[in-house]
Amino acid sequence: MTTVDFERLYSGDPDPWRVATDWYERRKIEVVLACLRRERYGLAWDAGCGTGDLAARLAPRCARLVATDVSPAAVQLTSARCREFAQVEAEVSALPAVPASVVGHADLVVLSEVLYYLAPQQRQECAQALVDACAPAGDVLAVHWSARPEEALDSGLDCHRELDMRMLRAGFGRLLAHRDVEFTLTMWSRDVPTTVGR
Repeated sequence: MTTVDFERLYSGDPDPWRVATDWYERRKIEVVLACLRRERYGLAWDAGCGTGDLAARLAPRCARLVATDVSPAAVQLTSARCREFAQVEAEVSALPAVPASVVGHADLVVLSEVLYYLAPQQRQECAQALVDACAPAGDVLAVHWSARPEEALDSGLDCHRELDMRMLRAGFGRLLAHRDVEFTLTMWSRDVPTTVGR
């Protein structure tokens, strides 16, 4: 169970975190895109798509993008935001569930600002869900506000430390870690280069 009623939140305000206008949000999306190591991905999963602003920026780099959210209102917002991209499929799905079409096939999974709203047991199951979702060379990227948001259970930093431990135990390597005064970003993969500049 999440700590926030996202359906009520999105129904009352189509952009409750000002993703389309706030500099923090816009900067975060630019950094996420810059950190992706591949120019193109086959199948990507945006788990917790919210307003769809990140999905819309990811879409041109993906042959197919599955965007999910626990909130039907958020899924409607994402569908509208991404209507120009035929490769985007938006559907209602709550973490730690993995859409059937994604299991074992995701070349990229993105978690943005969702983990700290999940209970500890859900976060543990979510880590396994990420492993299950990925193709053999799939990348997992998580990005969160470093502090602890209102109504969240933990800080972004704590969630990343926890997820990092679980991903490493599952055989994933850390491709990069970015931390600044605002947000924390980490990316993992089983496909870690053995030489620099591969």
